Amino acid sequence: MSRTKTLAALGAAAALGLAACSNGGTHEAATSFAADTEAEITFTWWGNEERADWMNQALDLFNEEYPNVEVVRNFNAWGDYWTARNTEAAGQALPDVLMMDAGYLGEYADKGLFLDLGAYQGGLLDTSGYADTLLESGTVDDQLVGVPMGYNAWSMMYNKDLLDELGVPYPTDDMTLDDLEAYVLQVNQAGASHDPRIYGASDYTGGLPGFIYSRMQEGEPVFTEDGRPAFEEQDVVDYLDSVADLRDNGDFYPIERTVALDPLGGFLGGEAALWFNFSTTVAQAMSDIGTENIGMVQAPTENGQHVLADHPSMLLSVAANSDQPDASAVLVDFLANSPEVKAIFGASLGAPPTEEGRAAVEQSVSDSVDFGYLDAVADEITESYPLLPSGYGSIEAKWGELHEQLLYGDIDTEQLAEELFAEMDMLLG
Repeated sequence: MSRTKTLAALGAAAALGLAACSNGGTHEAATSFAADTEAEITFTWWGNEERADWMNQALDLFNEEYPNVEVVRNFNAWGDYWTARNTEAAGQALPDVLMMDAGYLGEYADKGLFLDLGAYQGGLLDTSGYADTLLESGTVDDQLVGVPMGYNAWSMMYNKDLLDELGVPYPTDDMTLDDLEAYVLQVNQAGASHDPRIYGASDYTGGLPGFIYSRMQEGEPVFTEDGRPAFEEQDVVDYLDSVADLRDNGDFYPIERTVALDPLGGFLGGEAALWFNFSTTVAQAMSDIGTENIGMVQAPTENGQHVLADHPSMLLSVAANSDQPDASAVLVDFLANSPEVKAIFGASLGAPPTEEGRAAVEQSVSDSVDFGYLDAVADEITESYPLLPSGYGSIEAKWGELHEQLLYGDIDTEQLAEELFAEMDMLLG
């Protein structure tokens, strides 16, 4: 991370610190809300023009049911969104309802910026169809501060077109890490004469979510309750060194080519067979590669057994500073649960958390692959996704930046771990 970005991250954290509330956003919740109740609330989300169009359709439906609740609407691109929210948080002036990301939820909740929506459960907010593990991912200090609009799970995607062309069988859901290494080499051999050359995968230790998934398989925590790392430098080194042979022998997709194809990379550029990511991104894969022939199985583990978590892809929160908490809770319930809303968004915000919501989606090919995968791994989804600490986004970015230096040979795995911990010390205290 550049010095400018680091200072910006610290400034944002300081701004949030000034916004801390003493009561954590407690409120005596109403149990009913008449359809003709008058209120004005603000709502903001991030996204592009297409998402804004869908969201406006959803809010129009809300106003058909609650015609006297005026929703002042606003959206930003991802980067601008968090700049604006941090400024509002510093003045305790967040919008009444706001879209949240799992990487920021703990940061804001720790400062008392959110209303506890748990008091509305069973009343204005229906969460009866949600998995407990998913609701726990929106819970901080026993307070429900984020209601997931959708969810996904960690996966390994594969390009069927490439594998068919190379004559390589598809990967399976019971592969071990040794099986994965052998599979990557098998694809490399089959794709060596292809133009451009086809590789099995990019270095799959390149992202922090993969490390989180690895820790989950070992039954080990990732962060402590007070937001500190629950792992040591050696754990990072061991994880990175687990693929040292592939990396040192040049068996991963080349970093130079990855940079040249940015932002696509090997898999999305159609030159690598495997991709490790959350299941909802299968839609992006199909779009970027230009094929619907993308499969998905569980990522390999040491012993072929799996522990999965339902990862919230989007959450809705209500600000503690809201003077219309009941109307805000009603809006959250409508956007999170209305089948009509789910029909508008499909799986673009993640798979709907309830059976009723999923049934309302007219499934695209990518939706079918995503939903099919989530159904297939349902028995393995036994954990809540780890609560991420304040500054997680900067930590994840630092991991990626350092890993690129590792691939160029500028640092080794011990130096990567040391610099990562230095970053975490600065961001987490």
